Amino acid sequence: MTAAELLYEAETDIMLNMIEFLRLGKTEDANWQQVKLKDFGALNAKNKKIIAKYGKQITNATLAEIKEAAEEAIKAIEPQFLSAIKKGATLPEALPANASPALRNVLEIYQKRAVDGMNFTMQTMLKNAGTTYMQTANKASLLVLSGATSPDQAIAQTVREWSKSGIPSIIDSAERRWSTEAYAQTLLRSTVRGVTTDTQFARCDEYGTDLIEISSHLDARPGCSPYQGKVYSRNGKTKGYPNFGNTSYGDAAGILGINCRHTITPFFEGISTRTYEEDPNTKRAYKDSQTQRRYERDIRKSKREVKMFKKMPEQARAKATLKAREKRLKGFLTKSGRTRRSNRERIYDVL
Repeated sequence: MTAAELLYEAETDIMLNMIEFLRLGKTEDANWQQVKLKDFGALNAKNKKIIAKYGKQITNATLAEIKEAAEEAIKAIEPQFLSAIKKGATLPEALPANASPALRNVLEIYQKRAVDGMNFTMQTMLKNAGTTYMQTANKASLLVLSGATSPDQAIAQTVREWSKSGIPSIIDSAERRWSTEAYAQTLLRSTVRGVTTDTQFARCDEYGTDLIEISSHLDARPGCSPYQGKVYSRNGKTKGYPNFGNTSYGDAAGILGINCRHTITPFFEGISTRTYEEDPNTKRAYKDSQTQRRYERDIRKSKREVKMFKKMPEQARAKATLKAREKRLKGFLTKSGRTRRSNRERIYDVL
């Protein structure tokens, strides 16, 4: 499993603990709320064990993913430097990639950033799980005592809310609210993207290479599309080529930003041949890619809901919703001609 998948599984286990504690006792009893609040200590201790169980696995997976991204980044461009030298390019001699202090420094920076971010996510999830449990106990008790709903319906409503959004919520430095899954996925994607770009740029520096070509693909997003398939002067030093600093580079939704799938290629005047051309169907393909990702997220949410409704009457409806969402995705893929990505529909240890 990836680090994000392990965290998703840890969050699901914590939510199952919370449901188990909420279902203990009779919700309609006048003292049910007080009993649930007294259970908080036992629940928190059990949740801490879950964090301890997954913590080391998540850290190791995070370190491995960032290291793999850095290695793949070098693997993608190193042959092009060597090929250029064979074809007559005059480049400075560079240390082997695995002996380069600059590359090692880039890796260590991003590994620390990712691990710190995942540790923050786990601790915030643990803290917010307790807060959410207390709030849910209060809310469920009020609903039942006021006659607005039955005990089982109150808990079922809670399960549906949790299965959709996870344990709410992480608030970042910009005061934006994130679900645990969204925050972890964004953290890891941005870190992988960052270590890939900075590793390749550092290697370009070691070989004294200023020109880069940006790849081009069909479903490029709006922030990337205007800049793909072109050759740039990375440092603005080579005349006759646009300055890469004048693109959307540096923006989260820009070229080489979060979720960007573009790659760079070292470019050597008089030696390299242009590789990429922009496809005119880019906008349509991008829209389709976003629709597919939305349908995949809905399927994952439904699968977790089925798991959380285990041994509850609502599971049958959750299964029907899951089946309908899977059918919707299948129909969309047939109509659009896109490829199914089963791994993006998965949650683990489910059903």
